[in-house]
Amino acid sequence: MSKNREVKTGVFRETSQQQLILNFLLRSGAHLTAEDIFAEVKKNLPKISLATVYRNLKKLEDHNLIVSLSYSKGQTRYEFGSSLHPHFICLKCDDIVHVDMDEMVQLNAQISKRHGVQVEYHKMYFFGLCLYCSKKKS
Repeated sequence: MSKNREVKTGVFRETSQQQLILNFLLRSGAHLTAEDIFAEVKKNLPKISLATVYRNLKKLEDHNLIVSLSYSKGQTRYEFGSSLHPHFICLKCDDIVHVDMDEMVQLNAQISKRHGVQVEYHKMYFFGLCLYCSKKKS
């Protein structure tokens, strides 16, 4: 992803705070905590509070512009984009990796058809040890 890309949604009235958060997530390409995002956004908006960051993250997620990843360690992380891809989470170092599976694209349609429902999105996590941590264990 280009480091110079910016997103203009047009979905709702964006504030400069939302725009900074959204563009930071886009540029970073990472799975970041609200505290990580707060530290970065505060560089440009020194008076912003952590509560404001959380409020804006919620609004961006409500408009399907970002995704929150919540899992067993009680840590919520955020990423730009949709949740149509599963994630692998290392149980030791907490690293998060996108899992690319062509089958996932068809999963919503299969579940919708089989159960007579309309799936809007899904979240899927795989847990284990990343390559680095599994090598350290040996």
